[in-house]
Amino acid sequence: MKNNVTGLKNEYMTVAEMAAYLNISQTSAYELTHRRDFPVSRFGGSIRIPKTAFLAWVDMKTSIPRELASYMSIA
Repeated sequence: MKNNVTGLKNEYMTVAEMAAYLNISQTSAYELTHRRDFPVSRFGGSIRIPKTAFLAWVDMKTSIPRELASYMSIA
């Protein structure tokens, strides 16, 4: 069986990458990782955020006013 770890490299984000994506401080990013509804994986002392689940979480937490959504043609 072949182990393909190389393809998984971009499947997870670090806390620093997540903070940069959201334009928040690292302290705020670490606080997010303690929320019950936030997708996080802990490996020993490391915290990683599954990218697909994180982006879905961001979409779920984003509210777009109906008028703007219709203008954007996503409603």
